[in-house]
Amino acid sequence: MKIDARNEISVLQFAFMIHGAQLGVGLLSLPKELAKTAGTDGWISLLIGWVIAVICSLVIIQVMAKHPGTTVFDLLYRYFGKALGMLLGALLSLYFYFTFFTSFFASVHVYNEELLPRTPTYLIVLLFAFPVYTIARHKLRVLGRYAELLFWGFLWLVLLYLYPLRDAEWKNLLPVLKEGWFPVFGAVKTTVFSFLGFETAFILYPLLSNKKAAVKGVLLGNTLTMIVYMIVIMVCSTFFSPDDITSYNLPTLKVIKIIEFRFLERIEIIVLIGYLYMLSRVWIFYLYSAVYSTSRLFGMDDHRPFLRVFLACIIVFSLFYAPTLERVDHLKKLLNELGIYISFAFPVCLLAYTKLVGVIRRGN
Repeated sequence: MKIDARNEISVLQFAFMIHGAQLGVGLLSLPKELAKTAGTDGWISLLIGWVIAVICSLVIIQVMAKHPGTTVFDLLYRYFGKALGMLLGALLSLYFYFTFFTSFFASVHVYNEELLPRTPTYLIVLLFAFPVYTIARHKLRVLGRYAELLFWGFLWLVLLYLYPLRDAEWKNLLPVLKEGWFPVFGAVKTTVFSFLGFETAFILYPLLSNKKAAVKGVLLGNTLTMIVYMIVIMVCSTFFSPDDITSYNLPTLKVIKIIEFRFLERIEIIVLIGYLYMLSRVWIFYLYSAVYSTSRLFGMDDHRPFLRVFLACIIVFSLFYAPTLERVDHLKKLLNELGIYISFAFPVCLLAYTKLVGVIRRGN
């Protein structure tokens, strides 16, 4: 693959894009999911999940660093042959499409329930699809600038969550490990899935301007996500009682509703609107990864035709499909299962296979 210097991204943009791909609609329900399994020790599970995500991210960087001038699809062709390499590339592309589909319609469901209850699904999809197309049709450098702009521009959303700490009951976190390590390890699976998004490094790495700093980029991206998750978990765990937190579907949003100002009401509406921009990063980065993967599989440099076709299909599909809570939960469970194989098992197996092939070729 010939690298276009005008399309390269900086290390900060690389980190912000990984962070943006991880921070999705699951943040709204993460405290509840952890509390159901690990109680108030969910923050320990989060740290373990962060370590696992960092390790797998470093594996991806190590795989791609062996061939810095090629894409992951060129690498698959080189090691598996054209037929099997194309099959593996197609599976990776389908995973990106499905992740976009799940995160997109999960977000549509949340905004349909919380903000626009009487608005038909297809109208919300239309409202979301046009801005997504406007950004995703550009090359990677524009997406990197978008990620950087949103990170600094909406940092106030994270700081806003510190406000409920004035009513925090820190005793809720004690005693630590009250149920032992078993519930903590049981909740690690939930936290690991919350870090899905680092696998976009397969797509981002070839256009990273300073590839020697890629390790710092994935560390920063995963750590930023961990910090956001930790703040939200701590706030919800100390504000709600251990029993109450599991009774709310979206405790991350519920805790914001208690914030009141004399000059402002319903601040959660403003938070939802601001959070929409944050969610757009997940849609855009995964959709770009999907259509870019498809264009590479077909040997094309322009990903926009595939972008137009797919978004048109999504709009038409929304005329007949309304995301309910049960359907969204089913999609999330399926995505979590796929994430085990694509985001965690695939990089490790790919690294082991490339090293094995390298040893065999050197022996010959």
